[in-house]
Amino acid sequence: MKQRLFVAAGLDDETRAACGRVAEKLRAKGWFARYVPPDNYHLTVAFLGGVDEQRVDEIVAALREIAPRIPPVDVPLERVGAFPSERRPRVAWIGPNAPLPAYGTLCGAVRSALTVLGFTFDRNADPHVTLARADATTRGALPQVTPPPIDPMRIDALTLYRSFTDRSGARYEALDRFALRP
Repeated sequence: MKQRLFVAAGLDDETRAACGRVAEKLRAKGWFARYVPPDNYHLTVAFLGGVDEQRVDEIVAALREIAPRIPPVDVPLERVGAFPSERRPRVAWIGPNAPLPAYGTLCGAVRSALTVLGFTFDRNADPHVTLARADATTRGALPQVTPPPIDPMRIDALTLYRSFTDRSGARYEALDRFALRP
């Protein structure tokens, strides 16, 4: 049986609440979309997709081996943006103002360890927390929203998550956690 898996950095409660306030500002400005529940906020490091259940142990072993070699990374959450653009938003997010090479290095190390197991990844390594996804009723540009002051998020551990989709939306279950280099 296949499981939908991804590796990500979870948010602490304070950061999660601050991101939730940004989503509320978007909603208050009339940007109608499917908002991500705050419990699902995370920074994706590697999306694995559908994975056979018997492969989970080898993924865990690879992550257990690589994580202690990766230094912690601080990710500023200082800009609200959209993919593909603010004029034609499909996904609203919060993340850094500029590319973050240290985050790219973290993603590269994790993805390299998993590539050995046969996984492939896109090149995108832009850190962002997805706040909402446009749907058929979403119209217009993303409203301008200034995030509240949020301390940079310290990534000092990664989590392997399993994703489930049901009528209420996506829900994530943590399978294992991997501390980065102290």
